[in-house]
Amino acid sequence: CFLFFFFFFFLCELPEIAKNRSPRTVTMASTSIINIGQSLTVRMSRLAIRSSVISSTFQPFAQSLTSAAVFKVGPIISPSSFAVGNHVGYTLARSFTSAANTPLKRRDSKTNVDYGATSSLGTLLSQEQAEKFAAFLHANQHQKVKPFIVKRRMGQLRTYIGNERNIRHSPWRMNLVCQFAAGLTVPEALKQLMFCQKVKAPLVAKVIRRTSNLADIRHGLQPSQLEVAECFATHGSHLKRIKIMGRGRSGKKHRRHSHIRLVLREIDFPTKLLKAETLNQKRLWLERLSMARADYEKARIERAEIAELEAQAAKVEEAKRKEEEEAEQKK
Repeated sequence: CFLFFFFFFFLCELPEIAKNRSPRTVTMASTSIINIGQSLTVRMSRLAIRSSVISSTFQPFAQSLTSAAVFKVGPIISPSSFAVGNHVGYTLARSFTSAANTPLKRRDSKTNVDYGATSSLGTLLSQEQAEKFAAFLHANQHQKVKPFIVKRRMGQLRTYIGNERNIRHSPWRMNLVCQFAAGLTVPEALKQLMFCQKVKAPLVAKVIRRTSNLADIRHGLQPSQLEVAECFATHGSHLKRIKIMGRGRSGKKHRRHSHIRLVLREIDFPTKLLKAETLNQKRLWLERLSMARADYEKARIERAEIAELEAQAAKVEEAKRKEEEEAEQKK
C-alpha cells in the first residue's frame, strides 16, 4: 500500500516539481517514477500469476501495470501455457507456482515428460502467441533460464550448409566480406551485402541465396525464417609463383585462394524473444516473426496451388491415355 500511495503521489506532484525545480531534478524524479513503476509491474505480474483468483478491485489495476499492455495483448497468461519448453516454463514459473525450497525436477513422475527437452512451442509462432509470450517474459525478466536448455533446443533446429571453393581471393579479405553477413537473418544479410563496396560481396550473396533455395526445396523454409549461423573463409590451395626482384634476384610469391563456408539455421523465434533484453528488441523480433509468418503462408498457398494443378494435369493425362487405349481396342 505504501508503494502505491508513493507512486501516485509522485505522479500528482510531478508538474509542481517541474515548475519549481531545475531540469536535473525533474529528470531524477521521472527516473524514480519509472523505477517504481517497473518494480510494481514485476510485483503485480507475480501476484497475477501466483494467485488463482484476484479480487475484482485489484484486477484492472494489475492488468494495466503488467507488461502485456506494452504489446497490446490481453491479461497476463499462466506460465504453463506458453513457454520455450516445459523446462523453461517450469523454470520461469518456479517462484510463482512452487515453494522456494522445492528442488527443480528434470522429469515429471506422472507424465514422464523431460522438462529439459524441447516441448510446447514451435519455431514459428502465431502472432498472438508470440505477443503473449513476449509479455510474459518481460514481466518475469528477473527469471533466468539454464544455458543447457537453450543449447539443447538450438541443437534440434534444421541447418543447411553451403560452400564455395577455390576462390581467387585472399582469405583475410574474404573474411571482411563474410563478417557483414554472419549473425544476421538472411534478408538483412542480403541487404548488407547489396551495399557492401567489396569485389566479392555479390559472390557471398549468391552463396546465401543458393543455400536458402536448398532450404526451400527440402523443407519449405523461406529466407525470412533463416539466419546466418556461420559465414567465414578459410585458406585454399595457394599457388606458388616466381617473384622477380632487382639485381637479378628472384623470390617466391603466393597466389592466394580461399574457401567459403556458410551455415544457415532455422530461426527459433521463442528463443530469440527469450534472449531479447529490452522491449525494442522484443518488438523487432515480433516484426520479423510477422514477416516470416506472412512469407510462410504465401509459400504454403503457392505450393498447394501447384500441387492442385499437378493433380489436375495428371488426371487429364490419365483420361487421355484411357481414350487412346479405348481407340486402339476398337481398331
